[in-house]
Amino acid sequence: MTDLQEIGAVWRGETVRATRSGRVVVLLLLFMMFVGLALAVVGFFNKQINAKVEEQAKAAGVDLNDEKAKEQFSEGKKQFLSVFITDDEEMLDSLLTLPLVLLVVFKLTLRFVPLLVALMGFDQLAGEMGPKSIRFLIVRLKRNNLILGKFASQVTIFTALLFVCTLLMVLVARVLNDDFSAKEMAVWTLRLLISSFVLALAYLALTTLCSAIVKNGAVSLVLNIMILFGIWFVALIGEWYRLPGELAETGSLTSLIKDESVMAYARYLSVWHFGQDLLHPDWLRFVTAALMHLGYAAVFLGLAQLALKQRDL
Repeated sequence: MTDLQEIGAVWRGETVRATRSGRVVVLLLLFMMFVGLALAVVGFFNKQINAKVEEQAKAAGVDLNDEKAKEQFSEGKKQFLSVFITDDEEMLDSLLTLPLVLLVVFKLTLRFVPLLVALMGFDQLAGEMGPKSIRFLIVRLKRNNLILGKFASQVTIFTALLFVCTLLMVLVARVLNDDFSAKEMAVWTLRLLISSFVLALAYLALTTLCSAIVKNGAVSLVLNIMILFGIWFVALIGEWYRLPGELAETGSLTSLIKDESVMAYARYLSVWHFGQDLLHPDWLRFVTAALMHLGYAAVFLGLAQLALKQRDL
């Protein structure tokens, strides 16, 4: 068989096996429970805030449909987003069209995605190496093709999970926000799916790498989670400071309290730092972030192939 045929055969076999097992169902339920809980909590507070705003507006005799009132509401939302989401003015203007409940829940979901990925694929290779069943595969397949086929299967399954949960988030946001038009729903569904898919690729590749390094599935999972915390910590350290010579954003309290330091360059060592720009309206920023995630995915897969190639199976 050619390389593509070998990868395709592994992909089909792994996908069928995964869909027949109970793990995919459990992960889907886990993901949906998390999304549902987040939607319920954030939606409740969002509804309470909207009700309070309407009550105050009614008491003051203000029409919320008035253009001036809409501008004031948008400005208040923008200030909230500038504190908790981003200082980027262009990004803020873009996010104003997205219901707050959807934005908050999606951001929480992205924090959960790397852990879900780790739970889904921690034993994709380690589970085969422990009982030595991988020996029956490597005598028929190239090791690189085995890794790529398993990775492709993980991507396929996770894409299906993301689609279901993203669609759920968008539909609930539409129910809670009457001004969320069908056009905006379609545009944001596509943008959210693309951004979450690209982000997940890097962490799916990381999970493949961890599973190729060790022979025990449990150890692979622990290693994966430790590396994830390392990635988050490096990004946190890098974003805690301003780059040398970087000016603070005008009117941004967050950037004003940051000190300049060479430690800020640490942010570029972490794939997590580039996740925010996956929703940026500037195509150059988006493409750069997407390429960085794809680059990290390629590095992780390359290291996984090297690790498996050097291992005595």
